[in-house]
Amino acid sequence: MGRNEKCTFGTRMPIDINMLNEIIGREVKHFRNYKIYRPNFGSVPVTTKFYAAHDQLKQESEEQEATMKTYTEKVSQARLKGPHSKCSAPATENQVYGWYTDPLLRIDRNDKRFYHPRIESTNTKIETNILMSNPRKNK
Repeated sequence: MGRNEKCTFGTRMPIDINMLNEIIGREVKHFRNYKIYRPNFGSVPVTTKFYAAHDQLKQESEEQEATMKTYTEKVSQARLKGPHSKCSAPATENQVYGWYTDPLLRIDRNDKRFYHPRIESTNTKIETNILMSNPRKNK
């Protein structure tokens, strides 16, 4: 490049204001900004906010406290029973894992076909020799 030529790298295209207004108009068309929050008093929140006025517990009558206590006792008893008392077989695929706790075959320690434990392999012997001979670990 010569001295008289200008570098055009990094220069911007001229802004078309009509195109920009069209883009902003399309984006704003699908968004609404609500300035007032109205809680839904009929729904039960997942977690309550201790500072929110609409989530504060109101004084309950003795009847309501008694029904709530019996309900919580029934729920805790149902949770303690677990899925085995509700159905005889697993209902979902994830329940299959851990449903059957007994092994299919009992392990006979004298039968060499099914029971062949390896106490030490060559890898573990090498690793124990390295660990025992490391002078930094012994201090």
